[in-house]
Amino acid sequence: MNQYLSNRCRILLFSLTLILLVSFTSQILAQVYTESDEAKQRLQWFEQHQEMRAASPFNNLSWQFVGPVRMTGRLTDVEVHPAAPETVYIASASGGVFKSADDGETWSAIFEDYPAASIGDLAITPSNPRVVWVGTGEANIFRSSMAGTGIYKSTDAGQTFRYMGLADTQHIARIIVHPTNPNIVYVASPGHEYTYNKERGVFKTTDGGKTWEKVFYKDE
Repeated sequence: MNQYLSNRCRILLFSLTLILLVSFTSQILAQVYTESDEAKQRLQWFEQHQEMRAASPFNNLSWQFVGPVRMTGRLTDVEVHPAAPETVYIASASGGVFKSADDGETWSAIFEDYPAASIGDLAITPSNPRVVWVGTGEANIFRSSMAGTGIYKSTDAGQTFRYMGLADTQHIARIIVHPTNPNIVYVASPGHEYTYNKERGVFKTTDGGKTWEKVFYKDE
């Protein structure tokens, strides 16, 4: 009798587990996937965020940036000014870009007003160090890595940045600037993680980022 009840309990437990599994799988398969993660839409959301922030009733309050999110300790790049080594830029996997002009004694967050907290790589232009490039989206594949929104360029040593495209790369691993021609820049991107994506490979610009040509690409 006890053996009979034990077998019935096992069958019941198995049946309930199977029902829950089928139900959960059906819900996942029934989800309607939208393009909510596309770079263009995320850029639109950031523009809306900027508009809301400009109209916020809390604008008169004083806020202070306190650094990266809880998962700290992961810097993706360090760049030192070629002629002024006391000036250093660092890229964070989840906290933006920081700059020091006093050998690291103090740091300022210089990428707060742009739609990407995850940075993959930085580059200082050798022939004009006031030109700084920021590639967004950490290229190390982690469960905690975040997508970026392309590449940005500063012509005033990090005071302001201008968006220069490559939005759908999502992750930028390396930026190399020509040693004597500041308009020639190479960018390497692994593209979207764990899925197909045409905007990956090596890109080149010869006009300072106005246009990009894909110079190395295998497949999606």
